Amino acid sequence: QKADVEAAPKEIPAEQTSVTQHTVVVDGKTISYTATAATLHLLSGEGDVTGSLYYTAYTRNDADAGTRPLAFIYNGGPGSASMWLHMGALGPKRVVVNDPFNNKPAPYKVEDNQFSILEKSDVVFIDPIGTGISKAVGKANNKDFWGVDEDIKSVSGFIKQYINENNRWSSPKFILGESYGTMRSAGVANYLQEELGIALNGIIL
Repeated sequence: QKADVEAAPKEIPAEQTSVTQHTVVVDGKTISYTATAATLHLLSGEGDVTGSLYYTAYTRNDADAGTRPLAFIYNGGPGSASMWLHMGALGPKRVVVNDPFNNKPAPYKVEDNQFSILEKSDVVFIDPIGTGISKAVGKANNKDFWGVDEDIKSVSGFIKQYINENNRWSSPKFILGESYGTMRSAGVANYLQEELGIALNGIIL
């Protein structure tokens, strides 16, 4: 009975997008940017929707998208969402923590992130399938994405779809991962170049 439930096609939710405008002060300079929180349908080779992948993108408003660098960022896992790099290190806002010491319970303060890379590059934080609110849909199951090769293929597929849908083919492209994300980056870089025709400008580990 469990197998029957798992095999039953799951509902395919519509893609959702929320776009808002913000500013952040980095190194004394005010940066105006667009924040996009969205889900994107991952497609199989046959064109079937197999996943609903959540991402958050920050793009600087006063820059030429055709020449501005674009960094795709993910944490480790494969069971980890991008929250740690997003709100802890590289996003335009960060949660103030007491690293490397223990932190007290909530509430926590959120402030402009003086270490954000948004000054130099647009950023896209990726939550691979099975992390955050990203999930398998249709005839696929989360476990279909939970292998080394499957993870590489789905993350690479997302990157290509994002580049296509946002007209970023001419942007210098980078990927950044930590923990297992370093291993993922090696595979993603190869898959992008060998299978999807996308050459990266750099990899940050």
